[in-house]
Amino acid sequence: MENIFVGSTYVFMGLFALLIFLPLLYVVQLTFSVDSDTSFRIIPKGFTFRHYAYVISAGMILRPLANSVYLTVVCTVVALVLTLLLAYPLSRKELLWRRTLNFLLILPMMISLGFLPRYLLVRQLGLMNSYLPIVLISSISSFNTIIIRNYFSSIPDSLVESARMDGCPEVLILARIMVPVALPAIATIALFYMMGAWNKYFDIILYINDATKHTLQVILRSLVMEEEALHTTTRDQQRFTENIQYTTIVVAIIPVMIVYPLLQKQFVKGIMLGSVKG
Repeated sequence: MENIFVGSTYVFMGLFALLIFLPLLYVVQLTFSVDSDTSFRIIPKGFTFRHYAYVISAGMILRPLANSVYLTVVCTVVALVLTLLLAYPLSRKELLWRRTLNFLLILPMMISLGFLPRYLLVRQLGLMNSYLPIVLISSISSFNTIIIRNYFSSIPDSLVESARMDGCPEVLILARIMVPVALPAIATIALFYMMGAWNKYFDIILYINDATKHTLQVILRSLVMEEEALHTTTRDQQRFTENIQYTTIVVAIIPVMIVYPLLQKQFVKGIMLGSVKG
């Protein structure tokens, strides 16, 4: 009976994975197909790099891609540092007003002031057309802080007390004891922050008016919006433009496809431990 259950589980998960990957394989094969026919298939007709060459040579995505990478790295690093600095004291039982501060941490998850006050503040401070407000807005996540706080709380107090007895300052305790032990949870929230920064669209169009600072997601949206103009072109031109759109989409998801498998083991472990401990 158990073998039947395990076997049916594998079959179900296999079918589920197939349903997820089929659309992705369809899009990928279109980017390599010589024929611009968009009928469903998973093997390209012919093989060519002309769509990728066109996207690169036309300069459509190189600058937006560089902007996306830069913004993602900066947002992730800043958010990780600030989250660790906030989560560590909140995990200590001896912290004064600990319950109140933890409640204030959860409060933004229940109440949101919306984007209008932030936009007015950014405009009054003269920070428009700058990545700074985007980085600051993304710098702290209550959910991610709770994951790290719970993980820190699960670390034995004896490690911290022994370090304090040796005269180790709190910053070094965080850097040399807490961070190495909590690497699975840190990898998890790093992935969360990275994905959030990589997929930013609304904040970019809200605070950035300079087209040279737009990220890849904004360019993708622009390509999709251009589809209305395709009806005035020939069918071959329309299909070629559609393939260019698919190529840009594939380029946009390549970094995610590279990073996530590398962090998958730490990601699952960090979610499990960070959620149940504390």
